[in-house]
Amino acid sequence: MIVKTLALALLGLAPGAALAHAFGEPVQLPMPYDMYILGCVLALLLSFALLALAGRRNAKASPVLALSLPIQANEWRRIQHVGAVLLLLALVFCVVAGLLGSRDSQRNINMTFFWIWFALGGAYLSMLIGPWYKHQHPWACLPLGHARVKYPAWLGHWPALLQFVGLVAIELFVHSNPRTLAVLIAAWLLFNGLGIWAFGATRWLQRGEPFAVLFRLFADCSPIRLHRPSHGRIRIRLTWPFARFHNTRIVHPAHVLFVFFLLASTAYDGLRETKVYFNVFWQDPLGLLTSWFGQHPMKIYPTVRPVFIAWEVFLLMVLPLVYLGLFAGFLALGRWVSRGKQSLWALVCVHTPSLVPIAVVYHLTHYYTLLFSQGLKIRGMVSDPFGWGWNIFGNAITGRLPWLPDMANIWASQVVLILLGHVAAVWLAHRHALRLERSPVHALLNQLPMLVLMVIFTSVGLWVLAQPLQG
Repeated sequence: MIVKTLALALLGLAPGAALAHAFGEPVQLPMPYDMYILGCVLALLLSFALLALAGRRNAKASPVLALSLPIQANEWRRIQHVGAVLLLLALVFCVVAGLLGSRDSQRNINMTFFWIWFALGGAYLSMLIGPWYKHQHPWACLPLGHARVKYPAWLGHWPALLQFVGLVAIELFVHSNPRTLAVLIAAWLLFNGLGIWAFGATRWLQRGEPFAVLFRLFADCSPIRLHRPSHGRIRIRLTWPFARFHNTRIVHPAHVLFVFFLLASTAYDGLRETKVYFNVFWQDPLGLLTSWFGQHPMKIYPTVRPVFIAWEVFLLMVLPLVYLGLFAGFLALGRWVSRGKQSLWALVCVHTPSLVPIAVVYHLTHYYTLLFSQGLKIRGMVSDPFGWGWNIFGNAITGRLPWLPDMANIWASQVVLILLGHVAAVWLAHRHALRLERSPVHALLNQLPMLVLMVIFTSVGLWVLAQPLQG
């Protein structure tokens, strides 16, 4: 009963709500969800205890394995150039297919390629092999030259953040078709191409291009690092996953908000599919909408619908600030417990990278099934990319059949990913605290409130995940 009450109270804040509609039908769990929650909480507590006993021995991470690839540096550059050309051609083809092809998103290839294979697949590929997009972005093959204007410091990550917010809002609220997506892709390619032309690829990809910033967050989770010497073979280094975040610096407010928007938007996308979210507005339990419109909102749906859209947009914009406030509040509590002297903003900047593993695993558990349910349909779409009834490779129909893994296996993988993400977050936060605090004891005290926050997020997230919210 306590777990259920806590879950309902924190449903609007916990990022685990992003997992709420992972299943399309009720799933019979092999054991009560309370046991999953208890097991994950104990695992978090155990990992925290082990970190406390280890002290400063966890302050540094070294490569686990290093080896050389049988590829020369100049050959590697040619491979990257070819990859950039292919990506640019694929995106331009999506624009053409969207403008000339069918407006049915299930038949036109551009919706599946851009949203599933590029936006989702690109992020998860970065998580596996590292920062591929840094050298194979679609503008890498264009003769844009060097920077012509110095990038202003005040601009920071605002271009990337605003574009990312816009893309997420369009994906969530706009019932787009292949034609509107084609215009969106063309505008994105043109705008960021101009940014690279003006400020140079290095600076613009660091701060201005949304997918470069997004994919870099996922790439920092990868255990693979490539070293490209000016001469000689490519060297590959294997490290512990998430270890790179120990040295990640986030100092600009827009960069901080980018991380929190990634976390909150994924949470919100899950929350808006739940019965609780639906009932809070459309059932009007407090009678506010009924008093305003004179009738129950369900009876005048077309009239109330614009208000509901405005409400949804408002929540999407506010939730990142709510997460940031909650995070800052627990950091302030940790500073008070350990009697630290750092400013609250400095603590936010230092500890924000520790939230990225949580944001990444929630994003992964929330969306990775789309690669199977929708992404695999591209096998048939390549035979009929415009939706005109072609059958170039003979599998235009059969190639669109989805493949769905067993729901019990999905649930198990989500539980494991959530636990790993929170354990990684606790580990990173502890390492950051060791770097800031005067002693391991002070670092331990500093992290006690954050451990409580992680336990709450894990408990509520698993509780929401286990609910049969549809059916």
